Amino acid sequence: MSKSEKALFGNSWTDETVTQGPALILEKYLSATLQLCWRVEQERIRSSGATPTKTRLLFDGLAGELQFFIASLQKRLKLWKRKEPAVTERDQISYWRLFPVDSYDLRDQLEVLLCGYAHYARQTSEACTKLQQAGDLQSSELLAAISKRIDRCLWFLEIHLEGLALRMDDNRLPAWPEGKYPP
Repeated sequence: MSKSEKALFGNSWTDETVTQGPALILEKYLSATLQLCWRVEQERIRSSGATPTKTRLLFDGLAGELQFFIASLQKRLKLWKRKEPAVTERDQISYWRLFPVDSYDLRDQLEVLLCGYAHYARQTSEACTKLQQAGDLQSSELLAAISKRIDRCLWFLEIHLEGLALRMDDNRLPAWPEGKYPP
């Protein structure tokens, strides 16, 4: 790609993949995971009180999943032994600024998390592809396994949101599976 094309169109996806090593890709993905975890924890704190039991269990389960993802990513990053992180806060344009920060409405909370997880699923897919192209198949497999778990999280969020829209009794909603992570 010529300099004039880069000025008009920006770096192409393949140029970005070539310049980013697996460690940088994983660091960016870890940063996105931490942002999502922070948002889940925020909604979890807000939900204590009048929130139905199964919804509180859902928030607890989502938080547990994300903590497991974070620990797995940190273990994988330790293999790269970088001396200093390459991702800074200004590298990340927060997706979360699109949503209200202080909503206590359960429907709003579930919608925010559903959109956040959908965005995170897309980031996971992109990072997985970049890692495959960079030749880091083990990290790519880790993100593929995380992707399957994200699908499960999305399914639970969708069911709870639909149940809320239908004014379904909390007892009829599926409960988050109990147990250690990974289940």
